[in-house]
Amino acid sequence: MKPTANAGVLPPLSLLVFVSALGPIVMNSVLPANSAVMRDLSASYGSVQLIISVYLLATLVAQLVLGQAADHYGRRPIMLLGLFVFGVGGFLCAISPSIEWLLFGRFVQGFGASVCMLLPRAIIRDVFSRDRAASKIGYMTTAMMVAPLFGPMLGGWVSDNLSWRLMYAGLGVSAFIAATLCYLYLHETMATKDADYQRLPFLKAAAVLLLEKEFLGVCMMMTGGIGIYYCFLGSGPFLGMEVREMSATSYGRWFAMVGIGYLTGNFIAGRYSTAVGAVKMAQYGQIPMVIGVLLFWAFLSWSHPLSLFLPMLLVALSNGISLPNMASVAMSVKPELSASASGLSGSLQLLFGVLMTGALGSLLPMSVYWFYWFVTAGAVVCIYGLMLLRGAQSAAVVSEVHH
Repeated sequence: MKPTANAGVLPPLSLLVFVSALGPIVMNSVLPANSAVMRDLSASYGSVQLIISVYLLATLVAQLVLGQAADHYGRRPIMLLGLFVFGVGGFLCAISPSIEWLLFGRFVQGFGASVCMLLPRAIIRDVFSRDRAASKIGYMTTAMMVAPLFGPMLGGWVSDNLSWRLMYAGLGVSAFIAATLCYLYLHETMATKDADYQRLPFLKAAAVLLLEKEFLGVCMMMTGGIGIYYCFLGSGPFLGMEVREMSATSYGRWFAMVGIGYLTGNFIAGRYSTAVGAVKMAQYGQIPMVIGVLLFWAFLSWSHPLSLFLPMLLVALSNGISLPNMASVAMSVKPELSASASGLSGSLQLLFGVLMTGALGSLLPMSVYWFYWFVTAGAVVCIYGLMLLRGAQSAAVVSEVHH
Protein backbone atom coordinates (compact mmCIF):
# COMPACT_ATOMS: atom_id res chain seq x y z
CA MET A 1 0.00 0.00 0.00
CA LYS A 2 1.52 3.31 -1.07
CA PRO A 3 1.12 6.39 1.11
CA THR A 4 -1.48 8.86 -0.10
CA ALA A 5 -1.59 12.62 0.05
CA ASN A 6 -4.37 12.42 2.65
CA ALA A 7 -2.73 9.79 4.88
CA GLY A 8 -2.70 11.04 8.47
CA VAL A 9 -5.69 13.36 7.91
CA LEU A 10 -9.00 12.38 9.53
CA PRO A 11 -11.96 12.09 7.11
CA PRO A 12 -15.22 13.87 8.09
CA LEU A 13 -16.08 12.67 11.60
CA SER A 14 -19.79 12.85 10.78
CA LEU A 15 -19.24 10.24 8.06
CA LEU A 16 -17.44 7.89 10.46
CA VAL A 17 -20.25 8.38 12.99
CA PHE A 18 -22.91 7.52 10.40
CA VAL A 19 -21.10 4.39 9.22
CA SER A 20 -20.38 3.28 12.81
CA ALA A 21 -24.01 3.80 13.84
CA LEU A 22 -25.19 1.29 11.24
CA GLY A 23 -23.40 -1.52 13.10
CA PRO A 24 -25.43 -1.50 16.33
CA ILE A 25 -28.59 -0.46 14.47
CA VAL A 26 -28.53 -3.50 12.18
CA MET A 27 -27.86 -5.74 15.17
CA ASN A 28 -30.47 -4.59 17.68
CA SER A 29 -33.27 -2.99 15.64
CA VAL A 30 -34.42 -6.40 14.39
CA LEU A 31 -34.83 -7.95 17.85
CA PRO A 32 -38.40 -6.78 18.61
CA ALA A 33 -39.49 -8.34 15.30
CA ASN A 34 -38.48 -11.87 16.32
CA SER A 35 -42.00 -12.81 17.40
CA ALA A 36 -43.44 -11.56 14.09
CA VAL A 37 -40.82 -13.56 12.17
CA MET A 38 -41.76 -16.67 14.15
CA ARG A 39 -45.42 -16.26 13.18
CA ASP A 40 -44.90 -15.20 9.56
CA LEU A 41 -42.33 -17.87 8.66
CA SER A 42 -43.70 -20.58 11.01
CA ALA A 43 -40.29 -20.77 12.68
CA SER A 44 -39.35 -22.12 16.11
CA TYR A 45 -37.87 -19.99 18.88
CA GLY A 46 -34.53 -21.77 18.50
CA SER A 47 -34.30 -21.05 14.76
CA VAL A 48 -35.28 -17.38 15.18
CA GLN A 49 -32.62 -17.11 17.89
CA LEU A 50 -30.12 -17.86 15.11
CA ILE A 51 -30.88 -14.43 13.60
CA ILE A 52 -28.42 -13.05 16.15
CA SER A 53 -26.01 -16.01 16.15
CA VAL A 54 -25.68 -16.10 12.34
CA TYR A 55 -25.12 -12.34 12.23
CA LEU A 56 -22.38 -12.62 14.84
CA LEU A 57 -20.79 -15.58 13.07
CA ALA A 58 -20.70 -13.68 9.77
CA THR A 59 -19.19 -10.62 11.43
CA LEU A 60 -16.63 -12.83 13.16
CA VAL A 61 -15.47 -14.37 9.88
CA ALA A 62 -15.52 -11.04 8.07
CA GLN A 63 -13.42 -9.19 10.63
CA LEU A 64 -10.73 -11.86 10.46
CA VAL A 65 -10.56 -11.53 6.67
CA LEU A 66 -11.28 -7.84 6.15
CA GLY A 67 -9.01 -6.56 8.93
CA GLN A 68 -5.95 -8.10 7.31
CA ALA A 69 -7.18 -7.01 3.86
CA ALA A 70 -7.52 -3.41 5.08
CA ASP A 71 -3.90 -3.46 6.30
CA HIS A 72 -2.81 -4.67 2.85
CA TYR A 73 -5.12 -2.89 0.39
CA GLY A 74 -6.14 0.14 2.44
CA ARG A 75 -9.20 1.27 4.38
CA ARG A 76 -11.23 2.86 1.57
CA PRO A 77 -11.69 -0.06 -0.88
CA ILE A 78 -12.55 -2.50 1.91
CA MET A 79 -15.08 -0.05 3.37
CA LEU A 80 -16.84 0.32 0.00
CA LEU A 81 -16.91 -3.43 -0.59
CA GLY A 82 -18.31 -4.16 2.88
CA LEU A 83 -21.09 -1.58 2.66
CA PHE A 84 -22.20 -2.89 -0.75
CA VAL A 85 -22.41 -6.47 0.59
CA PHE A 86 -24.28 -5.15 3.66
CA GLY A 87 -26.92 -3.55 1.42
CA VAL A 88 -27.40 -6.70 -0.66
CA GLY A 89 -27.87 -8.74 2.53
CA GLY A 90 -30.58 -6.40 3.78
CA PHE A 91 -32.69 -6.92 0.67
CA LEU A 92 -32.14 -10.69 0.75
CA CYS A 93 -33.62 -10.67 4.27
CA ALA A 94 -36.56 -8.52 3.17
CA ILE A 95 -37.68 -10.99 0.48
CA SER A 96 -37.11 -14.13 2.57
CA PRO A 97 -39.73 -16.85 1.91
CA SER A 98 -38.41 -19.04 4.74
CA ILE A 99 -36.34 -18.86 7.91
CA GLU A 100 -33.43 -20.54 6.08
CA TRP A 101 -33.42 -17.81 3.43
CA LEU A 102 -33.62 -15.14 6.12
CA LEU A 103 -30.63 -16.62 7.94
CA PHE A 104 -28.63 -16.70 4.68
CA GLY A 105 -29.47 -13.04 4.07
CA ARG A 106 -28.54 -12.24 7.65
CA PHE A 107 -25.13 -13.88 7.12
CA VAL A 108 -24.50 -11.77 4.01
CA GLN A 109 -25.69 -8.68 5.88
CA GLY A 110 -23.43 -9.37 8.86
CA PHE A 111 -20.39 -10.05 6.67
CA GLY A 112 -20.69 -6.66 5.02
CA ALA A 113 -21.73 -4.75 8.14
CA SER A 114 -18.54 -5.83 9.92
CA VAL A 115 -16.72 -2.88 8.33
CA CYS A 116 -18.97 -0.47 10.25
CA MET A 117 -17.12 -1.14 13.52
CA LEU A 118 -13.84 -2.50 12.17
CA LEU A 119 -12.65 0.35 9.96
CA PRO A 120 -13.74 3.64 11.61
CA ARG A 121 -11.65 2.72 14.68
CA ALA A 122 -8.65 1.79 12.53
CA ILE A 123 -9.01 5.05 10.58
CA ILE A 124 -8.93 7.06 13.81
CA ARG A 125 -5.90 5.10 15.05
CA ASP A 126 -4.15 5.88 11.73
CA VAL A 127 -4.32 9.56 12.62
CA PHE A 128 -3.98 9.81 16.44
CA SER A 129 -1.80 8.46 19.27
CA ARG A 130 -3.13 5.74 21.61
CA ASP A 131 -4.68 7.92 24.33
CA ARG A 132 -6.01 10.54 21.89
CA ALA A 133 -7.41 7.78 19.70
CA ALA A 134 -9.25 6.35 22.72
CA SER A 135 -10.76 9.78 23.37
CA LYS A 136 -11.77 10.26 19.72
CA ILE A 137 -13.27 6.76 19.55
CA GLY A 138 -15.23 7.55 22.70
CA TYR A 139 -16.61 10.78 21.27
CA MET A 140 -17.38 9.11 17.93
CA THR A 141 -19.24 6.32 19.67
CA THR A 142 -21.12 8.81 21.86
CA ALA A 143 -22.47 10.51 18.76
CA MET A 144 -23.17 7.29 16.86
CA MET A 145 -25.12 5.74 19.77
CA VAL A 146 -27.86 8.36 19.52
CA ALA A 147 -29.30 6.49 16.53
CA PRO A 148 -29.26 2.98 18.08
CA LEU A 149 -31.14 4.37 21.09
CA PHE A 150 -34.14 4.53 18.80
CA GLY A 151 -33.34 1.44 16.71
CA PRO A 152 -35.27 -1.12 18.79
CA MET A 153 -38.15 1.33 19.30
CA LEU A 154 -38.40 1.94 15.56
CA GLY A 155 -37.98 -1.77 14.84
CA GLY A 156 -40.74 -2.65 17.29
CA TRP A 157 -43.08 -0.01 15.83
CA VAL A 158 -42.44 -1.12 12.23
CA SER A 159 -42.98 -4.75 13.23
CA ASP A 160 -46.22 -4.04 15.11
CA ASN A 161 -47.73 -1.59 12.60
CA LEU A 162 -46.21 -2.34 9.17
CA SER A 163 -43.99 -5.33 8.44
CA TRP A 164 -40.70 -6.74 9.65
CA ARG A 165 -39.70 -7.03 5.96
CA LEU A 166 -39.76 -3.24 5.56
CA MET A 167 -37.31 -2.97 8.45
CA TYR A 168 -34.74 -5.16 6.69
CA ALA A 169 -35.28 -3.30 3.39
CA GLY A 170 -34.68 0.00 5.18
CA LEU A 171 -31.38 -1.30 6.53
CA GLY A 172 -30.36 -2.23 2.99
CA VAL A 173 -31.15 1.27 1.72
CA SER A 174 -29.13 2.80 4.58
CA ALA A 175 -26.10 0.67 3.64
CA PHE A 176 -26.21 1.83 0.01
CA ILE A 177 -26.49 5.47 1.14
CA ALA A 178 -23.42 4.99 3.36
CA ALA A 179 -21.50 3.39 0.48
CA THR A 180 -22.29 6.37 -1.76
CA LEU A 181 -21.15 8.86 0.88
CA CYS A 182 -17.92 6.93 1.49
CA TYR A 183 -17.22 6.85 -2.25
CA LEU A 184 -17.57 10.63 -2.36
CA TYR A 185 -15.91 11.71 0.89
CA LEU A 186 -13.76 8.93 2.42
CA HIS A 187 -10.07 9.22 1.51
CA GLU A 188 -7.33 6.73 2.31
CA THR A 189 -5.75 7.26 5.75
CA MET A 190 -3.24 4.41 5.91
CA ALA A 191 0.36 5.43 5.32
CA THR A 192 3.08 2.87 4.60
CA LYS A 193 4.53 1.94 8.00
CA ASP A 194 6.04 -1.52 7.81
CA ALA A 195 5.66 -3.39 4.55
CA ASP A 196 6.91 -6.64 6.10
CA TYR A 197 4.11 -6.62 8.68
CA GLN A 198 1.49 -5.53 6.16
CA ARG A 199 2.33 -8.51 3.93
CA LEU A 200 2.04 -11.02 6.77
CA PRO A 201 -0.52 -13.80 6.18
CA PHE A 202 -3.45 -13.52 8.54
CA LEU A 203 -2.48 -16.45 10.78
CA LYS A 204 1.04 -15.10 11.27
CA ALA A 205 -0.27 -11.61 11.99
CA ALA A 206 -2.70 -13.09 14.53
CA ALA A 207 0.12 -15.05 16.17
CA VAL A 208 2.27 -11.91 16.44
CA LEU A 209 -0.57 -10.14 18.23
CA LEU A 210 -1.73 -13.00 20.48
CA LEU A 211 1.80 -13.59 21.78
CA GLU A 212 1.61 -10.13 23.36
CA LYS A 213 0.10 -10.52 26.85
CA GLU A 214 -1.14 -6.93 26.77
CA PHE A 215 -3.15 -7.66 23.61
CA LEU A 216 -4.46 -10.97 24.97
CA GLY A 217 -5.53 -9.42 28.28
CA VAL A 218 -7.34 -6.56 26.56
CA CYS A 219 -9.07 -9.02 24.20
CA MET A 220 -10.33 -11.07 27.14
CA MET A 221 -11.70 -7.96 28.84
CA MET A 222 -13.46 -6.90 25.65
CA THR A 223 -14.73 -10.44 25.05
CA GLY A 224 -16.23 -10.85 28.52
CA GLY A 225 -17.98 -7.48 28.55
CA ILE A 226 -19.39 -7.71 25.06
CA GLY A 227 -20.30 -11.36 25.68
CA ILE A 228 -22.69 -10.25 28.43
CA TYR A 229 -24.23 -7.76 25.99
CA TYR A 230 -24.71 -10.44 23.34
CA CYS A 231 -26.28 -12.75 25.91
CA PHE A 232 -28.80 -10.03 26.61
CA LEU A 233 -29.36 -9.29 22.93
CA GLY A 234 -30.22 -12.92 22.28
CA SER A 235 -32.08 -13.72 25.51
CA GLY A 236 -33.64 -10.36 26.34
CA PRO A 237 -36.63 -10.73 23.97
CA PHE A 238 -37.48 -14.11 25.52
CA LEU A 239 -37.04 -12.89 29.11
CA GLY A 240 -38.96 -9.68 28.39
CA MET A 241 -41.69 -10.58 25.90
CA GLU A 242 -42.27 -14.25 26.75
CA VAL A 243 -41.52 -14.42 30.49
CA ARG A 244 -42.62 -10.88 31.44
CA GLU A 245 -45.25 -10.57 28.65
CA MET A 246 -43.97 -7.23 27.32
CA SER A 247 -45.08 -6.07 23.86
CA ALA A 248 -42.49 -5.54 21.13
CA THR A 249 -42.98 -1.77 21.33
CA SER A 250 -42.64 -1.76 25.14
CA TYR A 251 -39.52 -3.91 24.98
CA GLY A 252 -38.00 -1.52 22.45
CA ARG A 253 -38.68 1.45 24.73
CA TRP A 254 -37.10 -0.21 27.76
CA PHE A 255 -34.13 -1.27 25.64
CA ALA A 256 -33.30 2.42 25.26
CA MET A 257 -31.87 2.23 28.80
CA VAL A 258 -29.09 0.03 27.46
CA GLY A 259 -28.26 2.59 24.81
CA ILE A 260 -28.30 5.40 27.38
CA GLY A 261 -25.84 3.49 29.58
CA TYR A 262 -23.49 2.87 26.67
CA LEU A 263 -23.85 6.46 25.46
CA THR A 264 -22.96 7.81 28.92
CA GLY A 265 -19.93 5.52 29.14
CA ASN A 266 -18.72 6.65 25.71
CA PHE A 267 -19.00 10.29 26.74
CA ILE A 268 -16.98 9.60 29.90
CA ALA A 269 -14.34 7.83 27.79
CA GLY A 270 -14.17 10.71 25.34
CA ARG A 271 -13.92 13.30 28.12
CA TYR A 272 -11.29 11.66 30.34
CA SER A 273 -9.26 9.11 28.35
CA THR A 274 -6.57 11.55 27.21
CA ALA A 275 -6.00 12.82 30.76
CA VAL A 276 -6.33 9.54 32.68
CA GLY A 277 -4.87 7.20 30.06
CA ALA A 278 -6.46 4.42 28.05
CA VAL A 279 -5.26 1.56 30.25
CA LYS A 280 -6.50 3.05 33.54
CA MET A 281 -9.84 4.00 32.01
CA ALA A 282 -10.28 0.44 30.77
CA GLN A 283 -9.59 -0.85 34.27
CA TYR A 284 -11.92 1.60 36.05
CA GLY A 285 -14.65 0.74 33.56
CA GLN A 286 -14.94 -2.80 34.92
CA ILE A 287 -16.49 -1.59 38.20
CA PRO A 288 -20.04 -0.93 36.87
CA MET A 289 -19.97 -4.30 35.09
CA VAL A 290 -19.34 -6.19 38.32
CA ILE A 291 -22.12 -4.25 40.08
CA GLY A 292 -24.52 -4.94 37.19
CA VAL A 293 -23.91 -8.70 37.25
CA LEU A 294 -24.48 -8.76 41.02
CA LEU A 295 -27.77 -6.87 40.52
CA PHE A 296 -28.93 -9.46 37.97
CA TRP A 297 -28.76 -12.05 40.75
CA ALA A 298 -30.23 -9.72 43.37
CA PHE A 299 -33.29 -9.04 41.16
CA LEU A 300 -33.79 -12.68 40.19
CA SER A 301 -37.29 -12.98 41.71
CA TRP A 302 -38.47 -9.49 40.61
CA SER A 303 -40.68 -9.51 37.49
CA HIS A 304 -40.57 -5.78 36.70
CA PRO A 305 -38.73 -4.78 33.48
CA LEU A 306 -36.22 -2.91 35.65
CA SER A 307 -34.99 -6.28 36.91
CA LEU A 308 -33.52 -6.78 33.43
CA PHE A 309 -32.76 -3.30 32.21
CA LEU A 310 -31.24 -1.64 35.31
CA PRO A 311 -28.40 -4.21 35.66
CA MET A 312 -27.93 -4.12 31.89
CA LEU A 313 -27.67 -0.32 31.98
CA LEU A 314 -24.66 -0.70 34.29
CA VAL A 315 -23.08 -3.36 32.07
CA ALA A 316 -23.60 -1.05 29.07
CA LEU A 317 -22.05 1.84 31.03
CA SER A 318 -19.03 -0.37 31.71
CA ASN A 319 -18.70 -1.30 28.05
CA GLY A 320 -19.09 2.33 27.02
CA ILE A 321 -16.21 3.40 29.25
CA SER A 322 -13.95 0.43 28.58
CA LEU A 323 -14.37 -0.56 24.93
CA PRO A 324 -13.03 2.62 23.26
CA ASN A 325 -9.99 2.49 25.52
CA MET A 326 -9.42 -1.24 25.12
CA ALA A 327 -9.79 -0.94 21.34
CA SER A 328 -7.15 1.79 21.27
CA VAL A 329 -4.78 -0.24 23.47
CA ALA A 330 -5.27 -3.34 21.28
CA MET A 331 -4.49 -1.39 18.09
CA SER A 332 -1.44 0.22 19.71
CA VAL A 333 0.37 -3.02 20.60
CA LYS A 334 1.51 -3.26 16.96
CA PRO A 335 0.45 -0.01 15.23
CA GLU A 336 1.51 -1.36 11.83
CA LEU A 337 -1.15 -4.08 12.28
CA SER A 338 -3.87 -1.80 13.66
CA ALA A 339 -6.66 -2.99 11.34
CA SER A 340 -5.68 -6.63 11.89
CA ALA A 341 -5.71 -5.99 15.65
CA SER A 342 -9.13 -4.36 15.37
CA GLY A 343 -10.43 -7.27 13.32
CA LEU A 344 -8.91 -9.99 15.50
CA SER A 345 -10.10 -8.45 18.77
CA GLY A 346 -13.55 -7.94 17.29
CA SER A 347 -13.66 -11.52 16.02
CA LEU A 348 -12.72 -12.93 19.41
CA GLN A 349 -15.56 -10.94 20.96
CA LEU A 350 -17.96 -12.22 18.36
CA LEU A 351 -16.78 -15.83 18.73
CA PHE A 352 -17.60 -15.65 22.42
CA GLY A 353 -20.93 -14.02 21.56
CA VAL A 354 -21.82 -16.69 18.99
CA LEU A 355 -21.02 -19.49 21.42
CA MET A 356 -22.99 -17.89 24.25
CA THR A 357 -26.07 -16.89 22.26
CA GLY A 358 -26.11 -20.22 20.43
CA ALA A 359 -25.98 -22.17 23.68
CA LEU A 360 -28.58 -19.94 25.34
CA GLY A 361 -30.93 -20.42 22.39
CA SER A 362 -31.33 -24.08 23.32
CA LEU A 363 -30.88 -23.86 27.11
CA LEU A 364 -32.93 -20.78 28.03
CA PRO A 365 -36.43 -22.22 27.38
CA MET A 366 -35.59 -25.00 29.87
CA SER A 367 -34.51 -22.63 32.64
CA VAL A 368 -34.03 -18.86 32.84
CA TYR A 369 -31.17 -19.46 35.30
CA TRP A 370 -28.88 -20.20 32.36
CA PHE A 371 -28.92 -16.52 31.41
CA TYR A 372 -27.64 -15.51 34.85
CA TRP A 373 -24.88 -18.12 34.84
CA PHE A 374 -23.74 -17.03 31.39
CA VAL A 375 -23.49 -13.33 32.31
CA THR A 376 -21.52 -14.36 35.40
CA ALA A 377 -19.12 -16.30 33.17
CA GLY A 378 -18.64 -13.16 31.09
CA ALA A 379 -17.70 -11.21 34.22
CA VAL A 380 -15.15 -13.88 35.20
CA VAL A 381 -13.51 -13.63 31.75
CA CYS A 382 -13.29 -9.84 32.17
CA ILE A 383 -11.60 -10.12 35.54
CA TYR A 384 -9.07 -12.68 34.29
CA GLY A 385 -8.26 -10.44 31.32
CA LEU A 386 -7.76 -7.52 33.70
CA MET A 387 -5.26 -9.60 35.67
CA LEU A 388 -3.34 -10.39 32.45
CA LEU A 389 -3.30 -6.72 31.44
CA ARG A 390 -2.05 -5.58 34.84
CA GLY A 391 0.64 -8.25 34.73
CA ALA A 392 1.78 -7.13 31.27
CA GLN A 393 1.86 -3.49 32.38
CA SER A 394 3.90 -4.36 35.50
CA ALA A 395 6.36 -6.39 33.42
CA ALA A 396 6.77 -3.46 31.02
CA VAL A 397 7.52 -1.09 33.91
CA VAL A 398 10.13 -3.48 35.35
CA SER A 399 11.73 -3.86 31.91
CA GLU A 400 11.98 -0.08 31.50
CA VAL A 401 13.58 0.28 34.93
CA HIS A 402 16.22 -2.36 34.11
CA HIS A 403 17.04 -0.62 30.85
